[in-house]
Amino acid sequence: MNDFTSTSFYGDDETGDLRGPKGDTGDTGKQGDVGPRGDQGERGDQGERGETGPPATNGIDGTAGIDGTDGKNAAYRFGTYAIDGIQPSEILLDHVVATACTMGAQFAGSVASCGAPPEGLWVATVGLNGLTVGTMTVLDTGVATLATSSPNAIPLVPGDVVSLTAPEEPDVAIGRVRITFTGEL
Repeated sequence: MNDFTSTSFYGDDETGDLRGPKGDTGDTGKQGDVGPRGDQGERGDQGERGETGPPATNGIDGTAGIDGTDGKNAAYRFGTYAIDGIQPSEILLDHVVATACTMGAQFAGSVASCGAPPEGLWVATVGLNGLTVGTMTVLDTGVATLATSSPNAIPLVPGDVVSLTAPEEPDVAIGRVRITFTGEL
């Protein structure tokens, strides 16, 4: 069989074309896959400098602090409490000091209270590294006081252990014993 030439099948002009009249345009086909990324273009020219902004501030204004009294109001505080059922010789506080400070003579600045008074006089021992440095006394009226063993202030350094130990004599009535020690930094 002989091959037909394109001119014999389609004709040289529209009159001799065997294809027939041109039909309507078909639907658009699906988009092809994304091609490979091209090379990065050259860097553009630098833009013009922007306008100068408003003057800077040092952050949001806060509230003013409380004026100090030559550093005397900087304090290190620690405390404890016991609800009820305090046992004889129970260790009520065993605090490791984290910051050097000085507790004042007669524990100035420290406070103690008792919400359920003992039946009789109740005297707990305040210790420093195993040595007695003072007492916490609670009367049968519920009045609680602190006292140091010497008239001098008590310096504390990190690692010192301050303790509060209940008396050897039990008192079933005492409860809600609270104490906060204060040392000046």
